[in-house]
Amino acid sequence: MRERPRRLGEPDIDRLGREAFINVFLASSRFTAQVEQLCREEGMAMSHYVVLWFLARRHAPDGVPMGAVADGHLNRASDATRLADRLIRLGYLERLTAAHDRRVVLVRMTPAGRDVFVRLTRKVKALHREQWNHLSVRELGELSGLLAKALWGAEAAPVTRHPLVAGAPDDTGAPKPARRGRKR
Repeated sequence: MRERPRRLGEPDIDRLGREAFINVFLASSRFTAQVEQLCREEGMAMSHYVVLWFLARRHAPDGVPMGAVADGHLNRASDATRLADRLIRLGYLERLTAAHDRRVVLVRMTPAGRDVFVRLTRKVKALHREQWNHLSVRELGELSGLLAKALWGAEAAPVTRHPLVAGAPDDTGAPKPARRGRKR
């Protein structure tokens, strides 16, 4: 009879770290694919939606500098100009020059961009409720806090967090209403 190979001892931190990585990776891949599908139904990619999302959160009627759009992106910031060009062709953004400095390129959402953003955001929010429906509001808050701690460190101020999650107005540009989450 063949002897079973002996497993090497592994500290819990290594095993749990790998497990957490796998779970975060799988959740990210699955959830991103679902959001991508909703975006494709509107004729755009998720990266285009993120640009609209960032602009909606900034709520700048005179436009936002392209550099800020690049900083607010979830993926490669170098894609921001290409993404903006596509959104301009779709009629969802317009490009402007800053009155104070003609070298500064600004972008802002058009009414059509706002409409597609609001329509898609409703679908994305419903999807997020479905994606996280196995967690209570408290558990989801804990998970979000733990992931932020892993990304930014325990003592990170909100300003060091990504612009899409750091204390900005909600996705319509209006102030956030009082939070009324479901309890479990």
